[in-house]
Amino acid sequence: MQAFIFCGQGHNLWPFSQGHLDDNVSGNGMTKALLPVGNRSMLEYVLDWCDQANFKEINVVGQAQDIDAIQRGLQRYLELRNEQFLLVSKSLSGSQHLHHLQSPKPIKFIKSKASSTGECLQRELLERINGDFVLLPCDFVTDIPPQIFIDQYRNRDSNNLAMTFYYKNVLESTDKKQQSGKQFFTLYSSNEDVDARPVLLDVYPMEAVKKTKYLQVRTHLLWNYPNTTVSTKLENSFIYFCSQELCQLLSERKANDSTKKNYKDNVDDDDDDDQGENSKDRDDEVLDTTIKPSYFRQENQLLRDPLNCNKSLGKVFRDLARRSWQHSTPRENIGMFILPEVGFFVRANNLHTFTEANRFILKIKAQTLATNTQTTTASASAIGADAVVGYNCTILEKSNIKLSSIGPGCKIGNRCRIAGSILLPDVTIEDEVILENVIIGPNGVIGKRSKLTNCYVEGYYHVDPKSNLKGETLTKLEFESDESMSSNAAESSSGDESLEEEYDDEYEDDGLFDH
Repeated sequence: MQAFIFCGQGHNLWPFSQGHLDDNVSGNGMTKALLPVGNRSMLEYVLDWCDQANFKEINVVGQAQDIDAIQRGLQRYLELRNEQFLLVSKSLSGSQHLHHLQSPKPIKFIKSKASSTGECLQRELLERINGDFVLLPCDFVTDIPPQIFIDQYRNRDSNNLAMTFYYKNVLESTDKKQQSGKQFFTLYSSNEDVDARPVLLDVYPMEAVKKTKYLQVRTHLLWNYPNTTVSTKLENSFIYFCSQELCQLLSERKANDSTKKNYKDNVDDDDDDDQGENSKDRDDEVLDTTIKPSYFRQENQLLRDPLNCNKSLGKVFRDLARRSWQHSTPRENIGMFILPEVGFFVRANNLHTFTEANRFILKIKAQTLATNTQTTTASASAIGADAVVGYNCTILEKSNIKLSSIGPGCKIGNRCRIAGSILLPDVTIEDEVILENVIIGPNGVIGKRSKLTNCYVEGYYHVDPKSNLKGETLTKLEFESDESMSSNAAESSSGDESLEEEYDDEYEDDGLFDH
């Protein structure tokens, strides 16, 4: 199989990623695929998963402005990857298990100019596909081996064009700020009493259901699939295993001569007088209906429907799922498999799941990364076994770090307490700072004697000393004002400076004011 990994902008990871909710807001975010999970880029976990699956080719797809940064960020990982494969080959060279020996699969970087993932698949990737393929996100972390996914795809029903994977959302946050914002009603056929495997039928956003105040399930869907199940606890993993037939269905190529000839023979005799230029245009609009090769069906045809691919992949496969029941003649299905709860699977596509993914990795690495020889640590400081500290970090006396990920180049002062937090590279924590469930962007500075709880601090942001914040998102906001407003503000500020100083000295913040 060929693997295609899509690297998005990360809108729900703002302000730490480059994807912003508002294009007018300027920030200092990183590329989403390079955001650290346990001090490793989240894309590296996906690449390791692909190596375990032994895909014949791995492609990293992203926007043109992001691919160069991703390629530079993965340079060290690619060098280490080649060294690991070389060590394995040397260890197996003298044994009888040479059939386990494999070379590292090539990783290609594809620059996309499309505005959506569906458009990217149709117009930029289909010509590169020469067999079955798999579409992956860049942000999932799991301990479920890829062989589970591959076996489920190979054992699918013969009329399934693709298979999508869902997982149960067990990390749902009670804080509305930490939720991803979008929830869906997932409709699928459970097929408990029959031999057919579950298939995806439809997906409805919860916002649309709330507006109409009821779930509008199509009657045709219930007629064809009376054992339909509706769930709001399932999350789309964005993992799609697809057959090559799907390429022919989504392609924009024109029909061959034989198909055109058959189409002309089926035209009514009454339309013969209207032929001419219109007939030529009609012939050009005929699409190719022949599918080669066909793995299961003896009838080598696949009925084409007008599918709009200028949208996200989730909506494209939703339309493909609707295609199976919208017609009187049954069409091909989209298989569905719900991942078992015995394993861990999460997509780090919002701030809450990003934190949970880090904690999962920290628990796994508790034994191996308890100490770090490249970190300058005072003897009186305590670093928990469930904490990861990057290279070139400085931790001063009587500081305590638990269940946290400290990026490279960070500086932590005296008597600091850090728990359940994520510090990106080059963060400075001054003396006597308390951090609980906090994410701090690169080059952020936290002033002395500050206490932050459940906060997000943008990169290069300076938190004033003695700050006591809870549940805040600290970002740099730039406001544009007219020249007249700025001149008036300058005049008024010159006369109010002394007044502000008096109020600052006279009144102390007792916590009753809004920050």
